[in-house]
Amino acid sequence: MNITQKNEAHIFPLFSKVVYVKQTNINCEKILHLTNEQNMVSGTPSDANKKHLSLSSKNKKVLDQNKYQDLKKEIMKEFYEYAHHTLHYKNNKFKMTTSWFTKSDFGQESNYHHHNNCMFSGCLYLNVDDDSGGINFNNFENLRFKLQATKYDVFNCVDYTIIPKTGTIIFFPSELNHKILINTSKLTRISLAFNFLPIGKIGDTGDSVANIK
Repeated sequence: MNITQKNEAHIFPLFSKVVYVKQTNINCEKILHLTNEQNMVSGTPSDANKKHLSLSSKNKKVLDQNKYQDLKKEIMKEFYEYAHHTLHYKNNKFKMTTSWFTKSDFGQESNYHHHNNCMFSGCLYLNVDDDSGGINFNNFENLRFKLQATKYDVFNCVDYTIIPKTGTIIFFPSELNHKILINTSKLTRISLAFNFLPIGKIGDTGDSVANIK
């Protein structure tokens, strides 16, 4: 980028983790009628606070079911707005590798985690309110100093919380550490999570080039 204007500072959010947030018109009530809460189980036996963990569906490919094909198409269309138009990865197509429902009752939350074996992740919020538990992203890098800022924003914060509405969809790099915050509402929080991988040509030149189908 050429700097041509004098006496004006330019801010470059270099190497940023881009999070996409949008309020959609997806009919969440219709999707909820298709779900089966009996298929939701919590964590794993190794989780010390298992009874307080959010629940997730046993099926990790729920959107492969025929009844969700229209929803899957809507999500993929929105995802390409993120991948193609926000991040400019227009030469690659992507495939959804996994998808699952999550459920949080009063007092439940998740641990901090990130998603392996995928490039991007996302979530569609089907039944939430302001107190049912937002999503918090946390930067666990070893920072040299912890300063007391007079104002925290995306340039200096080490964690960031998004409070979604019903119908909100988000996408983010899968390596971002995140968690479901504790549900302090009487509303059962239900969301749909998903992961993506690129397909097609990966890399530019030389031995690093691969073709993923």
